[in-house]
Amino acid sequence: MKSILFLKRTVFLLFLVLFFNSCTNDNTPVDAPTVSTGLLLLNQGSYAGNNAELTYYDFTTNTATNNFFNSVNKRGLGDTGQDILKYGSKIYISVYGSSLIEVIDLKGVSKKQITLKDAKNNVQSPRSLASYKGKIYVTLFDGYVARIDTATLASEAEIAVGSNPEGIAIANGKIYVANSGGMNYPNYDKTVSVIDLATFTQTKKIDVVINPGKLQADAYGDVYLISVGNYGTIPYTFQRINSATDVVTTIPDVVPYNFTIFGDKAYCYYYNYKTKEKKFMVYDVKNEAVLSQSFITDGSAIATVPYSINVNPANGDVYIGESDGNTTGKVNCYSSEGKFKFSFDAGYQPTGIAFITNK
Repeated sequence: MKSILFLKRTVFLLFLVLFFNSCTNDNTPVDAPTVSTGLLLLNQGSYAGNNAELTYYDFTTNTATNNFFNSVNKRGLGDTGQDILKYGSKIYISVYGSSLIEVIDLKGVSKKQITLKDAKNNVQSPRSLASYKGKIYVTLFDGYVARIDTATLASEAEIAVGSNPEGIAIANGKIYVANSGGMNYPNYDKTVSVIDLATFTQTKKIDVVINPGKLQADAYGDVYLISVGNYGTIPYTFQRINSATDVVTTIPDVVPYNFTIFGDKAYCYYYNYKTKEKKFMVYDVKNEAVLSQSFITDGSAIATVPYSINVNPANGDVYIGESDGNTTGKVNCYSSEGKFKFSFDAGYQPTGIAFITNK
């Protein structure tokens, strides 16, 4: 997800989607929740605009409250909200431009701001989040992964990986980290670092298509990956890493800009900035086959540009955030069968959701 290049608008917008988007990566096995009471939506805000915010949507009253973090804490969230992750009774938010992890409770009350610093006391910019057995793992854009203890809310260790790490996922006792090299245009990185969870040491790097970004693990030991390519001759590529062998396979017929895995399905979306074509695909991670090239089945449409995708773990509803890049955004809720259920207005560039449940 990359340096700000003032290229023509189509390339620039493609660049921004991957530069700032990220999704929740909680890989800790938990009991499936049965009831969701609401959600907290992270609105990324504009880069360098210092206007990241939260939207709270209440499932009981069916109402959305924007600027929720500010109203609860009487201050702003910071600059460029990157990722949001619910783990236990807390929610962790990486705020890239402000170089911090904001920790809040399920009511939105701030518990701590964690500022990560390198050995020379320089602040580090957090990107993507993952969780496992009482620890939060976060990629840092200067080339590191940090491990945060959820009891002390302090960083207890860091490890060097590749250049400009983006997505992070955990599978089979390993941490997988996408090294994008996004600040080295046009010489992007093309590796995924593999870290042993037990020792917190890097054991190898796996070659993938250049400019890897989003990572997410399924329940079968596979890690799925989007490589962005070079915005020209090398296109977006969907890949699968077998965590038992670390062998990489390219997946044909699916070209997602973003995706999320729930159960046996990977929900993906694609957008062509030139033709305005949108696709919402479903891939079966169990049988490793495309299920549908058109998830939305009732004729409804996403009006602007799809910007995020999340699934409510309580009922399988799919939430698609949209943004035209100029105004406030919107979130649309679909059933697992692709039928439109409701929508609500959001803040600027809705990028990730933490669902508040009864477990």
